Amino acid sequence: MRLRLVAGLVLVSAASLLFEIALTRVYAIVQGHHFAFVAIAMALLGIGAAGTLTATSARLAGAAPHTAIGWAGALFALTAVAAYVTADRIPLDTYRIGADASQLAWLALSFIVAAVPFTCAGVAVVAALRHSPAGAGTTYGASLAGSAAGAALAVPLLGLVGSAATILLAAALAMAAPLLLASRLPATIAGLSGLGLIALAIAVAPAGPRVSVHSQLAQALQRPDAHRLDTQLSSNSRVDILQNAGFRTATGLSLNYTGSVPRPRLGLTVDGGNAAALDVPPTEALDHVPLAHAITLRPVASALLLDPIGAFDTAVLLRAGIDEIDLVQPDAALRSAWQSAVDDTVLNDNRVHILDRGVRSALRSADSYDLVVWPLRESFQGVAAGTFGLRETYALTSDALADGWRALAPNGRLVVTRWLQATPSESVRMWASLLAALRQSGITDPAPHLLAWRSLEVVTMLASPTPFTETERQALTTNLERDGFDWVFHANLDEADSNRFNRLPDTQLFRAFQAAVPGESTPATWTPVTDDRPYFFHYFDWTQWREVLSTTGRTWQPFGGAGFLVLVPLAAAATGAAVLTMIAPLMGQRRRGATRVGLRRLAFVAAAGVAFTATQIALLQRLILVLDAPTVAFATGIAAMLAWAGLGSLSSRWWRPSPTSSAGMAAMSVFLLGGLLLAAPLALGAPLAVRLVVAVLAASPSLALGTVMPAAIRALAQDRAAISWAWAANGAASVAAAFVAAILIVSVGFAWTLLAAALAYALAAPLWKPVHNARHPRSSGASSPSPGGEADSGVFAGNR
Repeated sequence: MRLRLVAGLVLVSAASLLFEIALTRVYAIVQGHHFAFVAIAMALLGIGAAGTLTATSARLAGAAPHTAIGWAGALFALTAVAAYVTADRIPLDTYRIGADASQLAWLALSFIVAAVPFTCAGVAVVAALRHSPAGAGTTYGASLAGSAAGAALAVPLLGLVGSAATILLAAALAMAAPLLLASRLPATIAGLSGLGLIALAIAVAPAGPRVSVHSQLAQALQRPDAHRLDTQLSSNSRVDILQNAGFRTATGLSLNYTGSVPRPRLGLTVDGGNAAALDVPPTEALDHVPLAHAITLRPVASALLLDPIGAFDTAVLLRAGIDEIDLVQPDAALRSAWQSAVDDTVLNDNRVHILDRGVRSALRSADSYDLVVWPLRESFQGVAAGTFGLRETYALTSDALADGWRALAPNGRLVVTRWLQATPSESVRMWASLLAALRQSGITDPAPHLLAWRSLEVVTMLASPTPFTETERQALTTNLERDGFDWVFHANLDEADSNRFNRLPDTQLFRAFQAAVPGESTPATWTPVTDDRPYFFHYFDWTQWREVLSTTGRTWQPFGGAGFLVLVPLAAAATGAAVLTMIAPLMGQRRRGATRVGLRRLAFVAAAGVAFTATQIALLQRLILVLDAPTVAFATGIAAMLAWAGLGSLSSRWWRPSPTSSAGMAAMSVFLLGGLLLAAPLALGAPLAVRLVVAVLAASPSLALGTVMPAAIRALAQDRAAISWAWAANGAASVAAAFVAAILIVSVGFAWTLLAAALAYALAAPLWKPVHNARHPRSSGASSPSPGGEADSGVFAGNR
């Protein structure tokens, strides 16, 4: 029976983490962002609530372990499906939140419902701990082993069947727990239910979650003759191939061009957005786009094109006569979509070599290209771009541009095109990042190495290790004047010559580019983007909060234009829910004197939860750079951190550190983890298997983090009600920390967030003072680990 209990716990834990990772893909498609920190917070909320529920429910406290784990698995399956249906079907419209207060209720419902399956998974772990407190190490090990298995399954399953079917398969996996543990008839019912969920997963795999009505995919399908031809899936994206969707073929085309522009028949979208044409022929029209002038300035034999979506940039390069084009595309779904087009797209031209690598890995290993091109991959976004500003953009940082600079031949050129907004933002930030990359590469006087020009839509920037000559500049001026493109920067540009053809209301763009070159003080929204803060589209500054709030509900942006500020009420709501579900039910017990746990000890476990969760969020953020993809980084980071923390938890059974010493060691380990994560990008360019090993080793300092909560729980062993309080305080603090850590990383960066986590552990250490010869009444309650501190050591993800 003991083996079957462990197996049931492994199954529920694997299903929990598989569900959590798939949930991030649902959010990415439905809401436009993966919201990984929300998924973590909801998991913590559910698991923490499980501890309080078990501590306050006499029925759960008296349930046999096989019954509790079996029911937990069955209820997890049902509630996971319900959570997916809720996320997919409720009338949540983030564009209306500022104008319709009811949307806030729908938003809260979508997140809270997602926490319920994790509550069921938490109950399974608590039941196992109550059954055998002496075997807590085995329970933690089983929970963590299941979590690691769930993480390992997530990436291939998402690529094969998509997020919706993966959630159904997670439910089927959890349903196997009652199949193992229940009596014959219930087990048969559970088995049949599991088979039904698997069949349903296969049936719904192509459909996936519905995209927002505001997405480009939904808008394109409104055309009378438009229809979807196919959908390709990968662990990181959903690619829809459309016919007659009306997508554009020549971004930035000269207004002076009077020839024909072929109408594309095929197009595609990624997660419902970033629409691009697939069948762009290399016709005369492409000689009159801004990118074409960057190519013809000097001879080009080889080009590196970084992660395009459609065929536009490739067609321009082929039109210019380049015979060797290396095209970087790490997304299997996009590569499959291109291949399905066969002869309809230049992406399958024999002069184009598609590289299955991430942008940063390709740049790190590239060498001696005549042209390195950053295409205009994203669709146009306003400055107040809502949750779009929370997206990690490691391909657009100054560090990425510096790698591209090193990949150039002596006469090579680095080309970047960005959208032109009414208030210069995107183009100026890219210009500042490009200047930072040149200075990082040893260029003390960047002006002779740079050129920039614009149409009415886009700004094209050019940089070369060899300074541009006056002859080259004059030839380029002639070509730009022919197409009516305006100069934005060259070393001798006059302000009057920067606004001749495509007239803007003022010359603010020219002045911004000029001011950035000598390094003059510029607004915060124009500062370079770095790997420490890789949020290219995040323009919010805390000094703007009054202005942002005053416009909330008056713009077309998601979350009413509040964008980044929406994290603050979300954090408050999640923390309030954590207090209501974890701490409030225990208040009655404390008033009745059932426990005498002190406030200092509660502060200790709360600080441990904050520190562990902040460390985890920072780890996941950094691993996106190392592993090239959010889903792979999320799965690898959680599994690695929990596995190391679990080993620390198991090892603490033998050497038994005190809470104070374990918190001190955890603080030092966070500093070590930060150093390893800073060094991890050195592996860029290596095969994925090597980088996965590096990512796992970088998380190894989590070993010490896994000793903190077990030490606290051992110290409270004489008072099980106190353990429930520790669980609740740790869980509530961890939920809040998931949002606070996200705010910190976007605002001040990865390094400062890790420093805050280390300080939280350091401040926790002196809070715990041993109580000698104290006797505490034993009360019914769960002797259980913490969702955020010990790693979540067996529950935070082990139960997920």
